[in-house]
Parts: sequence; structure tokens; C-alpha cells
Amino acid sequence: MAETLVLLDGYSLMYRAFHALQTPMTAPDGTPTNAVHGFMMMLLKVLEEEQPDAMAVAFDVSKHTFRSDLYAGYKANRKPMPEDLRRQDPIIRELVRRMGIALMEQEGLEADDVLGTISQQCEEHGVQAILVTGDRDSFQLAGENTTILYTKRGIAETERVTPQWIYAHYGLSPRQLIDVKGLMGDASDNIPGVPGVGEKTAVKLIAQYGSLEETLRHVGEQKGKLRERLEEFGAQAELSKRLSEIVRDAALPWEYDRWKISDFSGALPLLRELGMNQAARKLQSLCGTATREEKAPAASSDEENSGDVRRAESLEELEEAVRALSQAAHWAAICIGQDFSAAFDTGGIYAPLGGGDLLTPGLRAEEALRACGEILRSDLPLYLYNAKALGVALEEKDFDCMLAAYALNPQTPSFQLKALVQEAGMEWREESAARSMKKLCDWQREKLQADGLWKVYAQIELPLERVLLGMEKEGFAIDAEALRELGKGYRVRIAQLEEEIYAMAGEKVNLKSPKQLSELLYDRMGLPAGKKTNRGYRTTSAEVLESLAEKYPICGKILEYRKYTKLESTYVDALLRLMDKDGRVHTLFDQVSTATGRISSLEPNLQNIPVRTELGRQIRRAFVASEGKMLVDADYSQIELRVLAHMSADETMLEAFREGQDIHARTAAEVYSVPLDEVTPAMRSAAKAVNFGIVYGISDFTLAKNISSTRQEARDFIERYFQKYPGVKQYMERMVALGKQQGYVETLLGRRRYLPELKSGNYNVRAFGERCAMNSPIQGTAADIIKMAMIRVERALREQGLASRLILQVHDELIVEAPEEECDRVRRLLIECMEGVLALDVPLKIDLSMGRDWRACK
Repeated sequence: MAETLVLLDGYSLMYRAFHALQTPMTAPDGTPTNAVHGFMMMLLKVLEEEQPDAMAVAFDVSKHTFRSDLYAGYKANRKPMPEDLRRQDPIIRELVRRMGIALMEQEGLEADDVLGTISQQCEEHGVQAILVTGDRDSFQLAGENTTILYTKRGIAETERVTPQWIYAHYGLSPRQLIDVKGLMGDASDNIPGVPGVGEKTAVKLIAQYGSLEETLRHVGEQKGKLRERLEEFGAQAELSKRLSEIVRDAALPWEYDRWKISDFSGALPLLRELGMNQAARKLQSLCGTATREEKAPAASSDEENSGDVRRAESLEELEEAVRALSQAAHWAAICIGQDFSAAFDTGGIYAPLGGGDLLTPGLRAEEALRACGEILRSDLPLYLYNAKALGVALEEKDFDCMLAAYALNPQTPSFQLKALVQEAGMEWREESAARSMKKLCDWQREKLQADGLWKVYAQIELPLERVLLGMEKEGFAIDAEALRELGKGYRVRIAQLEEEIYAMAGEKVNLKSPKQLSELLYDRMGLPAGKKTNRGYRTTSAEVLESLAEKYPICGKILEYRKYTKLESTYVDALLRLMDKDGRVHTLFDQVSTATGRISSLEPNLQNIPVRTELGRQIRRAFVASEGKMLVDADYSQIELRVLAHMSADETMLEAFREGQDIHARTAAEVYSVPLDEVTPAMRSAAKAVNFGIVYGISDFTLAKNISSTRQEARDFIERYFQKYPGVKQYMERMVALGKQQGYVETLLGRRRYLPELKSGNYNVRAFGERCAMNSPIQGTAADIIKMAMIRVERALREQGLASRLILQVHDELIVEAPEEECDRVRRLLIECMEGVLALDVPLKIDLSMGRDWRACK
């Protein structure tokens, strides 16, 4: 079953909510909240009813877009945002952020264009898209995998708009609605259309002739005023169509992993602060823990609710209950969601959390956590869910059920507590969340041991959580002034490039509009057109422009322009926005988001900063060591190839690594049948592409593109590669067969990657499963190695009493911020901890470097 991505039109829904709820609603401090309430209730309704895998909210950036360049009157009649709504805009955005839902906006584009582009990407990736909007313009985006959830009246009633729905109502296809809008215009957007032509006439004409262009070609068949108007305003209709058409191929990255959703509870404190109890209760019911009004369970004879449950209404009552029950307890399970729940073998505690209204403020989550301070510092075994998010560093005696679930199956559909309990086949009791969690933990412990995964959990994931918590707290210092200067330089270059492109073109166009660029390059400048997009336009993708750049310099300038604008918006501006008052960025490490065991980071994503170009590397120069300190950088050398050599036991590859040879040069010598000292740079480059590509199951098509050869030459290269490295070929075949036989493959440490794709009747899905079978043990083992190295490094720094701290992990690279006097010790420590972390049949090696900033380390 395909996964689902819900995309919300932020401002459309915000305005709908604002005008639908005219009854005054305010927070305790007097801030209006009617739009916030309506927006949140719509969002929560969609989450509950659609149960998506991923979600994002798109917002307009400014009124100036490529459409306003086309037509100065576009949306010129729009009134400014009402003051009461303007005050609620940042609150809505903050709530969305705290729910872990991505915000999307792009300069020069409207939210519709963002939705259009991402929905088109969904079509291409086989993901179901649901667009939630109050704007009928989005109907044109309906497709096989794209449904429009249209808010018809206020915020309560919605309509599911599909191509079938559109045909039933209009007798047209979704794309023909663009032609309809060209004829009838849109008063709300100040799109002129043809005066006197309404929806009924426009639909009739498009149904008869198929398109606006054909309608205008047959204008002579019309009579009277309609003919006169079509003749007089035909060009205006064509302009109106261009204004109405939503962009579907904007230069936006496909970031599905970033859009995935899991835990929404981060928004609960702000909802309570705003006095929005209804939304808070609704949100909490989705998060899987008890609601405020639900009473704590009475004494019960069944195992799940054994022992009395005390209800605590105040901090004093909670502290007393914790003291009383913990004195004779042998373990403690603590769950903090909207409410507080604790379970001991001596009984349980329930305390409503809140602060949501002035009459019954309730306890704050922070107070409840502090009330458990002694327990958290005691020798009692602790049972928690996502301890890192609570700021709790667990020890060997403790248990985190979220990490256990990840160790059991990294492809678990949802890591929310309620989902984990129910997936284990247990009844979920919202009124006793902590006891339900404890029972889940007991079941997980047994299954980890039965499946041979206890080592993955207890020796890797659990101790790593403490390391990541420390790294998040430490953060990475930013030279804000250097970053601003870099951004300033980028903007100067962007302005220069704009002028150079305009001079080459002989006119000004919106460089962020693929359509305008297409018309400029292919129609007016006569460049050979590339393939068409799904919208029927000639593509201006990077691939096409690169192929034209040598002969047509304007293409190279456009590519350079795109490069600078992306660096400015995606990295410079974002890093400055996320920098804390202490001058550091504190990325959040996600331990449970990848199928291979790799760690990811977000807010900001420091693992995605470009390093292959000098422009990208300049951004790393803004990441600096604090005064009197240095950055010590340790990067595993070719770790995945070393793991491949070990797992395949290929003698040639083993020999190359054992003798310290350049593996890429050795591969080139083997495949081209030349002595090692006669390998040319071009030969080595091709061999390098194959070496790394083999790990990811590279095809002849992709290799040919990477090394600029024909597919046949690439195919021959791969065949010669496997002839020279027969052990690698046998390993690949063995892993696929093993995956089919047992349904999963494993890393050297036993981490599993389940492979349901191998049973698919779809060739492409099955081929993907085979690639996963080949590369998951390699990538997963490399991930396990870097995780174990992080644990060893952090422990060694602490045990040796050093002030140096591990502050970042990026792929196979670790960065330690060290006082200058400790740098030599840290270098030796990194070599010992990282190269000796796991015994393989080939040596593990790291490359060490130091610098005042991250760029200087490379």
C-alpha cells in the first residue's frame, strides 16, 4: 500500500479559519486565537481521518512572484492581512513546527506552486498526495495519486476532489480547468479573463473545443457579443491562463524523509499556554496518552492495573505520592504526555498536566519531571519512552521502549507509544499509560533476546542515546558575522548573475520560473529544446542546462544563479535563524528515522551541508571552535568498502586493504589490466565510481552517466569488475538469496533489515529489494561501527577527565571540540577508539585533521 503525504495550503486554511470563527477567542494574555483554534482543529481532523505517513504545510513568502512580473495587476486588489490574523500567523507556524511538521515556502512561488510541485513529485515516486486547501484553483492538480481535500464551508465540511469528481461536475479533465480559468478569470486574484464570460460559458467552450487555444482558433464560430469579446480579449485570456496555471516543476528538493511525522506532543505546552484545551485534548488523543478529563484508574485485580493508583492534583501531592511509592519499589515506569502517569510494583500515580486555563492550571510537564528527580537519580531501573526528548540520560539498568522498537525493526510504521503497544498485540489503556508502557518493555526485552538483537539495543542504541543527548546540549559554535558576510557575497553575485543573464537574453524574465525560462531559451533564443515536463513545457532541469552550457553560455549562468540562491536560502539564512542566543546551533539527532541504522539530524540538518564544491565548503568555515579551542576531525577512510571486503572475503580486495594500497587505483589496475603505476587519473576516477556504486547496487545506466561512457562500456566495466572481484559477486548473490529465504538480512552486529519488497510482483519494487539485500548489511555495519565509535570516544573523554567534547557526527565523520592543550591527547584517543572499535579482516583507518573552523579541517 502506497504511503500518504498530506500537504496543507497554510494561508488558505488560516484565512478560512479566521473568517469561519467570528466569536471572540483569546489566550489568557489577550492574544486573539480564533484562527489558531480553527486551523489546529482542521489539521487535527485531517491527521485523525487520513492517518498520513508524512505532512508539510506550504506558505506564501511575499506578494512578489513570477505572476506579478507577468501581470502587474495580479492580486493587486487583495487587502492587507487583518491585524488580528497577522498576530496569529507566527503562533500557527510555531505550533506546526512543534508538532514536527515541515514548513515549506519558496521565494518567487506561491503556496499553490509548492503544492503543485510536491504533488507532481508524489506522482513520480508512487506516493499518495492529499492537498488540503480552501482554494478551488488547486482542483487542476487532481490526479491518479493526488486528491484535493477542499474545505467547502467554514472549517467543518470538506469535499474530496478527484479527476472523477471533476469530470462528474464539469465534464472536463483537471488540466482543462486552467483553460476555464483563462476564459472566466478570477476576481479574487484580479485575473481579468474575458469580460462577460462566466463559469458556465467557459466550461461549455472548453468542453466543446478542448482548450483555450482551440477555442480562440474557432472564434469565428461564435456569435454576437461572445465573439466580439473573444476577439478583443483573446490575448488577455491567454495571459489569464498563464497566471492561473500552477507550477508543477519548480526547483524544489524531494525530502520525503524530512516530511515524515511521528510525535506531535511538542505542541502541547503551547496549546495549554494559549488556553486551547479542546485542541490540546484532541492532539493528545492522537499522541497516545491519557487526556486531562480522564480519571486515574481505580484499584483493579487484573495484572495491568495491579496496585492502587493515586491521583495528584498539586505538585505537593505528586511529590508525596512519588516518595511514598518509590521507597519500597523495585522499578519505576514514567510516562509524560499531556498527563503524567507513573507505575511502580507498589502502585501507580496519575496527575493531570495543564496550565491551559486560569481556573484549573494543573501541573506543568517540567514540574512533574522535577518531582521524579530522585527516582531518575536513584538505582531503580527506569522504564521510559524517548528518554532523550525528556532530557534524561539512561544507564545500563534502564529501558527505553522507543529504542527497543527500533532495534527490533527499524522499519516499524510508527514509533508513537500507543502504536507500539497496539502493534505488539496489547490493549492500550490511556488512563494507565505508564503501566501499558512497562508491559510493552517486558515484551520487548524478551523479543530482543529471542531474536538475537539484545546486543544491538543494549550495546549500541541505549548507550548512544546518552551520547547524542550530550551532543545536542553542547551544540556547534557559529561565526554569525562570517555567515552574514558570506550571505552578502552570495547576494552580490546573485545580482551580478541576474544582470548578466538579462544582458544575454536581451530581456528580463523571472529566473525562478521554469515556464518563463523555457519560453526564453527555447522559443525566443532558439536553443534546442529538452524533453517536456508533465505539464507539457520543455524542461529547464540542471541535467538539460548542463548539456547545453558549453555551447550556450547563458545556461551556465542560470545554473550558477540557481546554485547561489540555493546556498543563500537553504543554508545561510536557515543557520542564522536557528542559531541560539549562546551563538551555537543545537541540531537534534534522530535515532529512529532510517532503515539502515544511520543517524539523521534536523533543525538544522548538519549532515546535508554541501562539501563537493568550494561554494558549499565555504559554509563550513562559519562553524568554528570556541575561544581557546580547536576542532579535531576524524573521518573513517572508505569504511563501506572495508566492510565489503570483510563480508565478501574477496582475496583481491582484502589484499589491497591489508597492504595499504589505494583501493581505487588497485581496482583500475585490475579492471584495465595495467600495472598499478600506469593507472591514469581517468582510470582511477572510473574505478572509484564503480567501487562506491557497487555498494549501492549501481546499474550500467547510472555508471555510464557518472563516468561519461556508453551503457555498453559501463556494462563491460561492471562485468570485468566482478571477474576481478569474484568474492564480491558471490556475496551479492548470497545476500539476495538469504533475504528471500528468511525475509531479512543482517549487519555484522545482527541489526536486521526486513525485505518484504523481495516478494513483490512489481519488477521495480523487487529490484529495489534486491539492492537493499546487497547493500543494507554493508551500510548498516558501517552505521553500527560509527555508533560504537561515538560511545567509545565519549566514554574515553569522560573517563580521562578531559574538557574536550564530541559535538557532531556526519556520516563517517566525528568532530571533537578540544582545548588547544588537549588536542594531541584527543588525536591519540580518536585513533585508539575508532580504529580499534571492531576487529575486521582488514584494518579500519581514520583520517585526522584539525582547524579553527570546520572548513579548515578538510
